[in-house]
Amino acid sequence: MAQLTDQELAGIAHDFYLSKLNIAEISQKYDLSRYLIAKALEDAENRGIVKIQITHRIKRNQQLEREFQKKFNLKEAFILQSSENKDEDAEAIVNFAAKQIETYLKNAKTIGISWGSTMRGIINDFDEKNLNQLYFVQLLGQAINANRRKNPLAQEAAEKLHAQSLSLPAPLYMLNSDLITELKREPYFEVIETCYHNLDLLFTGIGTMQSIKVNQFLDRNYVPILFKDIPEEKVAGTIMGRPYDIDGHFFKNFEEHICGISITDIMKTPIRFCVVRDQFKAAALLGTLRTGVLTHLVTNDVIANRVLQNMA
Repeated sequence: MAQLTDQELAGIAHDFYLSKLNIAEISQKYDLSRYLIAKALEDAENRGIVKIQITHRIKRNQQLEREFQKKFNLKEAFILQSSENKDEDAEAIVNFAAKQIETYLKNAKTIGISWGSTMRGIINDFDEKNLNQLYFVQLLGQAINANRRKNPLAQEAAEKLHAQSLSLPAPLYMLNSDLITELKREPYFEVIETCYHNLDLLFTGIGTMQSIKVNQFLDRNYVPILFKDIPEEKVAGTIMGRPYDIDGHFFKNFEEHICGISITDIMKTPIRFCVVRDQFKAAALLGTLRTGVLTHLVTNDVIANRVLQNMA
């Protein structure tokens, strides 16, 4: 599907926020899937077409936080109390995550960041300050032919905080793993890999199989080969380019095709934030939590309870 224009995004946003049509009704009206309507609403926010302001004080569900810390061996779990407004809840999660991550930045030197609309929202919510000692490092290559919300964000984060950045000019996946081996011999990659070895913190969102397949280029050129032995229904989600099942097991043979940080360097990073604001990612979040990759989680009680329901 071609990228929607600002006018089309404004129309969808108007129908959802002002006319109070639900996503199913808008999906039927525009002949687009519910998934694409949800993404259109995200894009409208990211492009500044929609601005959401939250005025209520954020409250947390401490009982769920303790339960998640114990069940999933997290250092910290931030589980916000939800309201009746899903959009305000999603914005509250992003805003709260930005403030939590900011508390770590003043004493950090190297920060890894993935891509996605949630990560962009966090960067937008950072308070502008001068942290010129800080490096933001792009963790993964770019999803080719993706829309703006999937663009690398290290430079945007650095500009917001007057810091420095290192990008990774490569695709997310390479079918020929020998090319990745050769890429790692390049002087530039040696510099960025040194940063991967010494990250103080990374922050990321999670994806789903549908978020991969909605990229027509990936779906046509990479999915048939990389996922040929993996039933789609077995993929609970993806984190930093890596698919896993609901039990938290990464699928084999993917690591060698990923351009970016290794799973070894991910697990060596002492603080690993994951931010989840979408209710339809509850199963993906459960799988992610079971991988052991996360140390810190920011979400809300609706999503957290859905995670627990998926465990039943």
